[in-house]
Amino acid sequence: MPTAKLRQDTVRNLPYFGEKNAQCIYWDEEIPCFGLRVYPAGRRAYVVTYRVNHRKRLANLGRADALTLAEARRKARNFLGQVADREDPQAADDALRAASTVKSLVDIYLCKHAKPKKQTGNTDEQYLNRLLVPKLGSRLAVTITPADIADIHSTYGAKHPYAANRLLEIVRKMYHCAETWGLVPRGFPNPCAGIEEFPERKRKVYVTGEQMPALARAIDGELNEHARHALWLLLLTGVRKKELLRAQWRDVDWDRRTLAIGRTKNGEPLLAPLSTAAIERLKMIPRIEGNPYVICGPLTGQPLKDLRSAWTRVRAAAGLEEFRIHDLRRTVGSWLVQDGVSLHLVGAVLNHKDPKTTAGYAYFQTQDRQSVLDRHGERLRGIAASKTSRRKKKPRDDESMVTNTGHRVYRFSRQELYDLVWTQPIATLAATYAITDVGLAKACRRAGIPVPHRGYWAKLAAGQPAEKQPLQLPSVGETEVVIRSRPVAIRSDAI
Repeated sequence: MPTAKLRQDTVRNLPYFGEKNAQCIYWDEEIPCFGLRVYPAGRRAYVVTYRVNHRKRLANLGRADALTLAEARRKARNFLGQVADREDPQAADDALRAASTVKSLVDIYLCKHAKPKKQTGNTDEQYLNRLLVPKLGSRLAVTITPADIADIHSTYGAKHPYAANRLLEIVRKMYHCAETWGLVPRGFPNPCAGIEEFPERKRKVYVTGEQMPALARAIDGELNEHARHALWLLLLTGVRKKELLRAQWRDVDWDRRTLAIGRTKNGEPLLAPLSTAAIERLKMIPRIEGNPYVICGPLTGQPLKDLRSAWTRVRAAAGLEEFRIHDLRRTVGSWLVQDGVSLHLVGAVLNHKDPKTTAGYAYFQTQDRQSVLDRHGERLRGIAASKTSRRKKKPRDDESMVTNTGHRVYRFSRQELYDLVWTQPIATLAATYAITDVGLAKACRRAGIPVPHRGYWAKLAAGQPAEKQPLQLPSVGETEVVIRSRPVAIRSDAI
């Protein structure tokens, strides 16, 4: 290659020489690794050559008609300075060219993670190919910013907020996997980071006892026999719809009354218990020769693919238009909770892997909440009644009097004092009558009046049951209790 003293006025006139499109570069005398490349068609570009990591490379600095010679030399010096630090100036450009597009990243994610490792792999595929790929599929994965994802999330979420949140979760996981697989640089900021999800509310719809007769009649009126039995089994077992539709006769253990479900939504196998009613329903299902499935479909050897059409007819007949088929599973859990079954056992029946999922069924413990509020209301009424009686009691001279020593004397029947000490803490009651709590407790013990034990009021405040000791029959002559308060000021006209 020739060497020339490159000048701004000569770079436009240097001719191309070479055969069969051979490379033609005029190397600069001032910077040996810097030169001007001339193409057969006449286009010119500044280049710099260097060696790094035992690899000789040629970098294009820019077109000669866009850069001045001084600017090109300055860029060449910057490149060579990076090489001196053992850095490849073109590493970032190489990574960008080798980066996957969003479409190819989606394909890799579905192939390596979603479909082999998730029960909802097909759902992930639908979300990505329907919402993400049409808008961003041709772009490089490393060029996607939070603004790009936020635009899709907000636009689609205007009508479908829950689905938009699911898309956000899938894309976030996809980029996390991409970083692990080296498809994006290590430390690449996840484009879903910082995007606020739409608020979601837990669905708390279930079939009530008043609605169940209409639903039972509607299910019994369904013409599709296998769909009719499937809906009844969903109500009797609480299993998921897909788990029931995949069940085969060989999975039913008639002796142990169990249904073996190989792979559930949470990824773990399940041995679902079968009640007597569920066993009786299974015996009513006709078996079709050549079809191993419990819920058979119209195709030979295949299960019923879905219950959507049957459920649409049933809920319309029952007047439950807003109900979804998954609400049948929620109905099982809510009825068990209302029957007093512990949340732990409900989670085991419904095969919940996360206890937080089962904790949502605490909402249906209405009877427990009502009983707690009943106790709270009775306590408030008792305190209010005792305060009213005390306000009426104090001014009366026949029930309290002041002695010559300045002590006020109160007289109570045993029943009256018993009612007072069990409606409010002794410390509060003692302050009302200007006596110490220790003195009041001693007076109660002398009269054989039981007082609340330590922790009694804390248990009531926490909504827990607390034992109240009954008042025993008095001994002969023990019908009145006298309490002396601390000394009070005596008016001069009372002496």
